[in-house]
Amino acid sequence: MQIRIGGFQTLRSPGWLLLVAFLLQAQYSYARVEILPCKNNFSPEQQIELGQKAMRQVYATMPVLPDSSAITQYVRNLGQKLASQATGYKWPYEFHVANVADINAFALPGGVMFVNLGTIQAAANEAQLAGVMAHEISHVILQHSVCNAAKQQKVGLIAGLGQIAAGVLLGGAGGQLAQQGIGMTAGLGSLKMSRGAEKEADLLGVGILYDADFDPRGMSQFFETIQAKYGAGGSQFMSDHPNPGNRSEYVDKEIAAFIPKPNSITTTPAFANAQKEITGMRAYTAREVSSGIWKKQSPN
Repeated sequence: MQIRIGGFQTLRSPGWLLLVAFLLQAQYSYARVEILPCKNNFSPEQQIELGQKAMRQVYATMPVLPDSSAITQYVRNLGQKLASQATGYKWPYEFHVANVADINAFALPGGVMFVNLGTIQAAANEAQLAGVMAHEISHVILQHSVCNAAKQQKVGLIAGLGQIAAGVLLGGAGGQLAQQGIGMTAGLGSLKMSRGAEKEADLLGVGILYDADFDPRGMSQFFETIQAKYGAGGSQFMSDHPNPGNRSEYVDKEIAAFIPKPNSITTTPAFANAQKEITGMRAYTAREVSSGIWKKQSPN
């Protein structure tokens, strides 16, 4: 068998095969999307401080599983694996699980992420859950949430970012009640990502997913699963993370620029164990969280 490279023919040999692989890799690497963070006046240190303050507000507003929880530990391990492939500034990523039934996730400035328990329950495999988390990590890299808040030019809005995030995670009628209770109704809408930001997070996130050795198709598969179950815009996740349109098409086009990995990860025993762990768990509904009943039932 012969191989043609740039008009030259050569017999197949291990050396030439390595050269072909190198040339193909170079070609694909140049095809990878490159997206720069949005411009803002917040230093990394300020964003980290803002994220930490916001995180404390989220803890005060909604139930969060303890750090010792097996589910939290699983999500943290998965998150750190993905974060190790993140580009740009090395944010001190943190991963937390909100004990809320709605399918949602939210990333705060500086690398703090909350994943609702309902999101873990909805994922069919680890690649799908990793896709959601890679998407949120991309929002951190691109600094979308702090840029959205800064556009409002309201000090109170930025200071209340954690309460707004909690409202986003709750969603639906429960989220509306929470917004009214904290006086942040207008602010919540401003932190919902634009379709442009969502597309950027999709494209950057699918690269993170691939680099972490996951099947990159898991990202679009999760979004398709939600849309098939709830309809377009029918779930809070799709409302807060609006479909930019042709999501599968442009994600699949980006994936086509990757060199296929024959052993890419779809799921793992750790994911299976996590699914067993959450089988007997009951997540709070948005209305229950808004009512504050979780504070009376919390063991902490």
